Amino acid sequence: MTDRFGEPAGARHRVHLCFGPNCSERGSRQLWPKLEAAIAEAGLAGEVELLATTCRNRCEYGPSLNVYPGPVFYNGIDAEAVREIVREHLGQGRVCQRWVFRPKLSRT
Repeated sequence: MTDRFGEPAGARHRVHLCFGPNCSERGSRQLWPKLEAAIAEAGLAGEVELLATTCRNRCEYGPSLNVYPGPVFYNGIDAEAVREIVREHLGQGRVCQRWVFRPKLSRT
């Protein structure tokens, strides 16, 4: 059963992990099983829809992960970030500021 947006009924969050070439080179594909395990360990499997996506257009900041609703953009993630994002954001509803995307300022 799906909701009016076509999302699985009961899913509170959608998580997109970038599998584009730059993020994959930086380890996003190795983070997938860690993300699945962290979601399961937190008891959130029925509440989170996990999707591998194409490029998120933040290549120099990868690996990249988006959480919806929001979206909240997380970048430069690693196994530690995955555990923290699952525990804090998906589990408690608190954005993990440490991993939030912050583009570098260009100097003119």
